[in-house]
Amino acid sequence: MFQNSNTVGPFLSAWMLCLTVTLASPLRAQTVGVVPVNIFGDGNPLNGVEDSREQVMAGPGGGGNPEDRQLNSGTITCDGSFRGTAMVVDTREFAPDLEGVVLVSAAHVLYNLKKKRLFRRCQFHFMGWESDPGYGSKIDFKLMRMGNFNPGQATGVFEFGEGDWVFLYLRKPWKYFSPDQSLRLRDFSFAQTESYRQSGGEFRLVAFDSSAGNISQSRDCVVVQSKGGDLGGGTWKGQLLDDCDSADGASGGGIIAVLNQEYYLIGIRNGSHWSELLYPADGYPAGPPDGSVWNRLSNTNFGRAIDTKLLFEINQFIQSHRP
Repeated sequence: MFQNSNTVGPFLSAWMLCLTVTLASPLRAQTVGVVPVNIFGDGNPLNGVEDSREQVMAGPGGGGNPEDRQLNSGTITCDGSFRGTAMVVDTREFAPDLEGVVLVSAAHVLYNLKKKRLFRRCQFHFMGWESDPGYGSKIDFKLMRMGNFNPGQATGVFEFGEGDWVFLYLRKPWKYFSPDQSLRLRDFSFAQTESYRQSGGEFRLVAFDSSAGNISQSRDCVVVQSKGGDLGGGTWKGQLLDDCDSADGASGGGIIAVLNQEYYLIGIRNGSHWSELLYPADGYPAGPPDGSVWNRLSNTNFGRAIDTKLLFEINQFIQSHRP
């Protein structure tokens, strides 16, 4: 089910900052290491790495690039260390009177995967501005809704990645919060991907880049729905494959659709898949090298779509926190 024996053989699946799993068959998984996700290119290491990421230029107090100010996200730190990215959700279409803030991220960001439990204390920092206390908020684990992610079992089940999502409610947002510092959610039809791009639409990934120390965006990405025969196998509805450049820190980042200067959050970054036949563990212990070619049959990042199910879940979650 996870294997295309005619094309790529067994494949390697990985989460950024999480477990890497070789699925030799649908029924057996073996933990082999820890790696980030991928930065893609033309496959020629002699001409450098084609990394498309660029810093999101949004400054405190409303400064920076006006366009970039719509790409609202931040970082999650837990037990004193950086863990991943979260996106700020516009809740006004669900509940105009909501007093707090809702974040969307990947569930695995909140877990100590070695100990298979939640971290003890986590905090959100808007746009990664950790040094400014006016842009930080405490995360309360009692105020969250999570998919069926299980750190001890998720890599061995057919639904791998499907439940790797979490909604977080911040009862007290950061000091300088504005409702305009948020992204609208949309259930996007990926059967219309090509027509969307032909009409001027664009896909991006917005996430923290730990090497540069800032929120970055990878622009003009290819985003497709996984189906039978590719590395995702079409195993669960809503699995997105993409070539958006990302590395350490991008777990929980947002897959964004942009059209006519409107920005919509349509997916959550989870991790990556690649062919172990092309990138065997003994020769590529950290997975495909930066600059490797993107191909849905051999090397790709993946994410969880914001679909009808997640829109229902987040609406229920938001309604439960209304005054």
